[in-house]
Amino acid sequence: MRKKIIGVLLTAIIWLGFGFVSASRVSEIIQYHFQFSSINWVKSNKIDNKDITTDIWYLLKQCESYLTTNVTSLLDNESTRRKNLNAYIADWTSLVRALWYQKNKLNIQLQNTATKIQSCQNQLTSANERYIESLKTKNELSFNRAVDKAKSARKCIWEEQVSQSAIKSLLDQVQNYFSKIERRNSYLKSNQSLIIRHYDVLKSSLLKELYPIAVELES
Repeated sequence: MRKKIIGVLLTAIIWLGFGFVSASRVSEIIQYHFQFSSINWVKSNKIDNKDITTDIWYLLKQCESYLTTNVTSLLDNESTRRKNLNAYIADWTSLVRALWYQKNKLNIQLQNTATKIQSCQNQLTSANERYIESLKTKNELSFNRAVDKAKSARKCIWEEQVSQSAIKSLLDQVQNYFSKIERRNSYLKSNQSLIIRHYDVLKSSLLKELYPIAVELES
């Protein structure tokens, strides 16, 4: 049913004077309109550039809020449409920069953690060698020191591996938000001019008026 509605709407839109816009472009915008309209949106808060750079948890919350912004409500009013869309895209730029910053920061932390794990692993290897040697020489002091060193090294490896897993989880979150935000806004930015000029054609009231016109044109 939705495909049929889109098809007849394209006929009506082109007939009414939008022939200079390709059918595929108009169809794509209508598809996005249905996609955006089918979600229960909430309005995002103003983004603090300082906080999203220094606080990764604040950044992740702002990314979630940004992706659940009611995009269609930003475009409803023709007089504020350009301003709202420009502001939305500007927020996208701020978020992407902050995500890149946090991604690089987390990658450095991940590299440092891997270095620490290797260092602890080397300490464990040394402790094991000392342990074996102390058994051969029946050296009680060396044996006890080797056991203590092995315990310390294993604790170090375990703690750093926990940190490593935590950092990877945050990296996955950052990358996931980056991909979603980049995908949405690449579309909005590439179609910004078209959306600003012709978004009114997607309003439900106008769609109701256009549908019978399209049906009549097809008959």
